[in-house]
Amino acid sequence: MQFLDIILLALLAAFVLYRLGRVLGRRPDDSGTPVFRPPAPDDNVVSLPGRLLQGKPPRRPAARKTDASDDDALVAAGIAEIRMQDASFDAQDFAAGAKAAYEDIVTAFARGDRDTLRRLLTRDVLENFSRAIAEREQRGETLETTIVGVRSADVTDARMSGRTAEVTVKFVSDIINVVKKVPATEELGAPPVKEVIDVWTFVRDARSSDPNWALAETHSPT
Repeated sequence: MQFLDIILLALLAAFVLYRLGRVLGRRPDDSGTPVFRPPAPDDNVVSLPGRLLQGKPPRRPAARKTDASDDDALVAAGIAEIRMQDASFDAQDFAAGAKAAYEDIVTAFARGDRDTLRRLLTRDVLENFSRAIAEREQRGETLETTIVGVRSADVTDARMSGRTAEVTVKFVSDIINVVKKVPATEELGAPPVKEVIDVWTFVRDARSSDPNWALAETHSPT
């Protein structure tokens, strides 16, 4: 029995050392924060800049499940949590509004319309978007974006963080992106339509009289 106890303690110690190595061995730039990378002129996939929520609890991990109803139950629980703070919240109405906001933000980013973005983004995300627009302008490039259609806008996560409501939506859309140099002297053929999947998180102070939500995080699943 003593020999078995020694083996178990050794295995436990090895596991603890492994986990410490994973945590302490991370480089400062391994935080996972999304970064904007300017597309090449012939690249039709344009990633929107984003910023992870600062000081917020981590998203619920995407655990392996055999039944999609488990995910639905988590979302329903989060929606109920929000409704306890804001009885007027309706998930279907929110998804419709989020779809409209998605189209407005994508097209405003392409046009460099900072005024529209200012109304729809949190301050941190606005700074990232504005920086990306300024870098694009400095390179002498323009971005033309056409949203052919948004196939779906599904709520994938919902929760309260203090008094802040957070709702995450997965968008699947068909988009045409064309990056051109200024002045554009090259005649381009018909650009391809790309399927784009974006996961955006919107936030709102549930106790505020302001009904508007703001985009606080963007990323594309790998």
